[in-house]
Amino acid sequence: MLVAFIANGLGAFGLRVLAGLGVAGKYNLQYLCALYGGGAVLACIAYLIHNRRPERRELVVTAGMALASIFGQLGMMMALEKGLPGFVVFPVCIGGGMLLVLLAAAVFFGERLSIYGYLGVGVGFASLILLAFPK
Repeated sequence: MLVAFIANGLGAFGLRVLAGLGVAGKYNLQYLCALYGGGAVLACIAYLIHNRRPERRELVVTAGMALASIFGQLGMMMALEKGLPGFVVFPVCIGGGMLLVLLAAAVFFGERLSIYGYLGVGVGFASLILLAFPK
């Protein structure tokens, strides 16, 4: 889970770097292959360390999460390619996703945030503010 959390954050950071360099639309395929290929390699290493194979359920859930993440990354890439500024794209895409997850957890599962949850959300929104600054 930690690997997924870190890799997901790196995706938005990498897009911010590409947008800042002005090459957001030029290296989309290479960027996605490197990002998700690296994540797959890290997952395989974790399974090798624990000397086990992934279960079918794990593969299905992981594939669904990967597809959702890829489409999210592609959506942000297309928005940046079309000229939408990063200070609009990043807060809407990432902050909107974070807000959606928080609401779904509260409404459907009755989850409540602890102090660490509030701290995590605060750090997440602080990172959005930093990503939104122009170069």
